[in-house]
Amino acid sequence: MEVHSTHSKLQMWLVAVLYCWLCLSLTVSATEENSENRLAILNSMDKTELSLGQSLQEALGKAAANTNLFQTYYANYTLSGFGDAEIQADFKKVGSDLMSYVYLENSRLSIFLFDSGHPKEFIVSSQKFTTPDGATVSSEEIQLAFRTAFQEVISSYVAKEYQGLPGAQPEPKTIAEEESYDTQFVAADVKKLYRELASLNDRPFYVGANVGMSRFETLSSSTTSGKSYASTVNIGGLLGYRFYGPFSAELGADFFTHFMLHSEIRSQIPLGQKYIKLSASFGGARFMSQPTENLGYAGTNKIPQGTLVYGPGLGIEIPLLGVNIRAEGRYYLGATTVFLGTYGIVYSL
Repeated sequence: MEVHSTHSKLQMWLVAVLYCWLCLSLTVSATEENSENRLAILNSMDKTELSLGQSLQEALGKAAANTNLFQTYYANYTLSGFGDAEIQADFKKVGSDLMSYVYLENSRLSIFLFDSGHPKEFIVSSQKFTTPDGATVSSEEIQLAFRTAFQEVISSYVAKEYQGLPGAQPEPKTIAEEESYDTQFVAADVKKLYRELASLNDRPFYVGANVGMSRFETLSSSTTSGKSYASTVNIGGLLGYRFYGPFSAELGADFFTHFMLHSEIRSQIPLGQKYIKLSASFGGARFMSQPTENLGYAGTNKIPQGTLVYGPGLGIEIPLLGVNIRAEGRYYLGATTVFLGTYGIVYSL
């Protein structure tokens, strides 16, 4: 009984003090749209053991009414979700132009404001408490956090400073604007990271290194022997030049049991997204030497020096930390057949 009595006194005192402060100190002027904005004060959320949800809802309603910016009323309704569709449905259910509520946690107090005129955006101010973890926050600190958060929300509303809803895709913004997005209440948007990485300019010259596997047809001097194949690790490198448009030319080397030089013409295939690049290539390769034997095929896997092969390739590139990660497959045909599956990095010079 003593705990409930203390909570009740705290609630009454909090509402009374906040109301007096608002009546004496809040001097926000009305704008031209004041009388037309219906603001629904939703149920506040209290995740502490103080049971201040109703008190905070009443304090928020009185504070909003004293600004003369809104037609304020209380709605016995809780926000159903943070998605664009959910919030639009909530606007219809409460019949308002704006919605606001207070969210109280052990470590912070936050005030949210949603505007039907900005369907993919919202306003929030979050004020952290200085009370150590595990201790009960004082009423004075709750009042200070409430006043600060409310002033910031109203200032942002008057200045039309909104931020995007979680998962919503607002009008295109620069990377700097997106970085100002407050991520305390939403999951990180992975696509934003990829857009930032993909925004790096591709310079004309680039180099690359890769590793993978090679599988090739072995050649034998015996006329009675059938076809046989060998597989081994491949290490390679390349130098490329980007032309105007989607085309580029590459010169490279591959080292497996054989040393092979290749040249390719590559064309980027548009995917409609900036964070993955798909490309197709066609080129030729020449076997220069055989520096080592492949165990199990000694004496039979010799491909003559100067052998030429030709064929297509397909690659995917993903930007990461200033370089492109490339995975590629190339298939050459001719006097022998060679398939190279590689992955590595491509760096613009």
